[in-house]
Amino acid sequence: MKSIFSLSFWAFLAIFSLCGTNVRSAAKEMPPSQYFPIYNFQNDWLVYNSHYKNYVPFSQEIDEGTRFVSLYIDLVKNRKYALLLKTESESYLFLEGALQNKITANQWQKISIDSLYKIYKKDELLLTVYGSPGITDKSLLLCNEKRTSEAGVIENTRSSFINIKPISFTPFGNFAAISLLIILILNAWIFNLNPLSFLRLINPFEFFNNDPRDQLSKVNKAYSNTIIFFVVIIAMLMSFVMIYFSASSLNIFSLSMILSEKSNTVQIMRDFFILSVLFFVLIYFKYICMVLAGNMLNLDKQVDIIFVKLIQSSYLFYVLIFLLVLMMSTNHINLTAETRPYALLPFVFFYLARFIALYVVTKPPGSLINLYLFSYLCVIEIIPLIVSAKFAL
Repeated sequence: MKSIFSLSFWAFLAIFSLCGTNVRSAAKEMPPSQYFPIYNFQNDWLVYNSHYKNYVPFSQEIDEGTRFVSLYIDLVKNRKYALLLKTESESYLFLEGALQNKITANQWQKISIDSLYKIYKKDELLLTVYGSPGITDKSLLLCNEKRTSEAGVIENTRSSFINIKPISFTPFGNFAAISLLIILILNAWIFNLNPLSFLRLINPFEFFNNDPRDQLSKVNKAYSNTIIFFVVIIAMLMSFVMIYFSASSLNIFSLSMILSEKSNTVQIMRDFFILSVLFFVLIYFKYICMVLAGNMLNLDKQVDIIFVKLIQSSYLFYVLIFLLVLMMSTNHINLTAETRPYALLPFVFFYLARFIALYVVTKPPGSLINLYLFSYLCVIEIIPLIVSAKFAL
């Protein structure tokens, strides 16, 4: 009996020693000799909970089959240190939801906190590892390098990222997609309504056509359906550009006083339609002024020609600007403080070039004084732009 008790005691002692050795070895995962360990993140792993829509602490009993584990790294508090990551099986490293690189099994990977802060410019960073289930085979240590080294931290540069992060939908991005859809529908409507006139109006060579027997204004008057729809589209294009400028802190005509805070897509769409109506009214108000001045100067026959060419050139110009702004907004490119002073230069060049081209194309009859007075109608377009440039810059 005594021998049985003694044998059981030694067997229990051996098993307890083995378990203690395993626990101690797991807890004391040692980095390479040139690094001094500061903190072990083994108990800080998180998993995403779809019920709470947030990250919760990893639980061995509940989350043992989870392949994605994450944790937040404080980049400000831990600057001047480095992260050392090792997994026992081939895994993948994600930073802020973007795939960084593949982690080779049983090899330490060094990640510099200073480099992460310089790249992401955030106080806190989400680090995710995808690999085998659980966290027992994963080790992440905060270390201090014993020797001074200026070697790069993340071996792959930012240009080599494979970005598989889901697209984030912003209110302005939703507004851009909806406005693009509306403008495309209106263009398709005009094409079905009058395809011949539509194709001629979007043809830039038609702007320089000064044949009096083949003028677009003979078929398309300022109050015809085709021209009205073109004016609606131009007003929408101008509104879109103005809202983008306002979002980029370029306040033209003090539009920020009538625009909302743009906290959601609905408010931005409301501002879009308000500005569209405003620009539509202003364009036809300019036409009325042109008609009155043309009648006084006996140039009434030239008014429709001038107006149609104004609409044609404005459409072509603002479509190009709209596509450029749409490309910039979808790529989250905003105007910086250095580029804002030059944002209005394309508009100034366009209106000046069109102002000169109208003389060459239309050739209004009459004396020199009438030509001088008629130029007043064209220069009306440039005055608001010059005033807005003064206030914006």
